[in-house]
Amino acid sequence: NEKVVLQSEALSKNDFEQFKKLIIESGFSSYMYNQNVYTQKAGADQPLSLALCISEQLLKGKGAWRVHGGGFAGTIQAFVPDDMVDSYTMAMKTIFGDDACYVLSIRPYGGVMLA
Repeated sequence: NEKVVLQSEALSKNDFEQFKKLIIESGFSSYMYNQNVYTQKAGADQPLSLALCISEQLLKGKGAWRVHGGGFAGTIQAFVPDDMVDSYTMAMKTIFGDDACYVLSIRPYGGVMLA
C-alpha cells in the first residue's frame, strides 16, 4: 500500500520513470512475497509467472509489468512503449493465444466528473 502512495507522488511530479520503477517493485512484491500469481490447486500451471517473465525480458529498461487485480484469474498489466506494442502483443499472442492482449490507451488527463 505504501508503494501506491509513492506511485501517486511520482505521477504528480510527472516522473514516469519513477512510476514504472515502483510498478515493477510492487509487482515483484505481489509475485514473490505474496505469491498471488497461481493457485495451490494448480501449482504446476503458472501462465502468469510465465507472462511476467516474458514481460521482463521484453520490457526491461523500457516499460513496466506486474500482476493486476487479485492475480489468480490470470491478468497482468504492462506499460509498453508505443514502438514496442506490436512486438509485445505478438509475443504474448504467440504464447498465450489470440485473445491474450488487450491494448488500452491512457488519456493525457486524469479522472473527470461527468454531470
